[in-house]
Amino acid sequence: MKPASYKRVFAYLIDIVMIACIGVIIGGFIPVSEKYEAASVELTDTLKDYTDKKINEETYIEKVNDLNYTLSKESLATSIVTVVIYIGYFVILPYYWNSQTVGKRLMKIKIAPIDGEKKLTMNNYLIRALIIDSILSSIISIVLLLTLTKSMYITVDSYIANFFMYFYIISFIMILFRKDGMSLHDFIARTKVVMVSDNGEVVEEAVVVNETHDEVETKEIEEKKEEVKKTSNKKTTTKKTGTKDTSKKTETKKKETKKKN
Repeated sequence: MKPASYKRVFAYLIDIVMIACIGVIIGGFIPVSEKYEAASVELTDTLKDYTDKKINEETYIEKVNDLNYTLSKESLATSIVTVVIYIGYFVILPYYWNSQTVGKRLMKIKIAPIDGEKKLTMNNYLIRALIIDSILSSIISIVLLLTLTKSMYITVDSYIANFFMYFYIISFIMILFRKDGMSLHDFIARTKVVMVSDNGEVVEEAVVVNETHDEVETKEIEEKKEEVKKTSNKKTTTKKTGTKDTSKKTETKKKETKKKN
């Protein structure tokens, strides 16, 4: 059964808001370096200079790349903490909470195995989260930051970011247009997203199909009844009209007979 696409989208948006709130709370305990603050201010000034046409595009891109590298370097601890938060929220939470995050529970959907008889393992949730929840891209970025020079990091990280961007776009399109609603990360992790009832139980496809079929049949029966009713009314009206015409003819004949007499 394909859950409504909007439910998956809204569930993910809710989860992102939850992650942001958790990040703000935990991030408040991580000290910010002076280099990070200086780079942030300089990045804003660079954007303003480019908007005011004080610097050309080439200079702007070069400065932005350098500043982004500095920001990434200085926020390494924050990046690691973010990965841990994502793993906790998108892997551990659904594993122990009926295959749901906060967003999925509010939208009444859950993660389920493609083979309905098998139970999802921690690996299923981990593989799924690594791919679709930006965990893998973040880990790769951290590793590149620790191992490559600045110029190499900027180049390789840009390619990695573009790859995942296209991956996410394709995944989103598949969710919208595939009949089963499955995306790339679903196939790789051997999972799917299904609808659930108020008590968290999976709503079986057959039940939904039968309900829909019954609704259609009921509608068709009602339409047929209306048609029969309209036809009966027309016939009754025609009979009444015919009776009136016959009565008029009879009266006319009687009058003519009287005149002759």
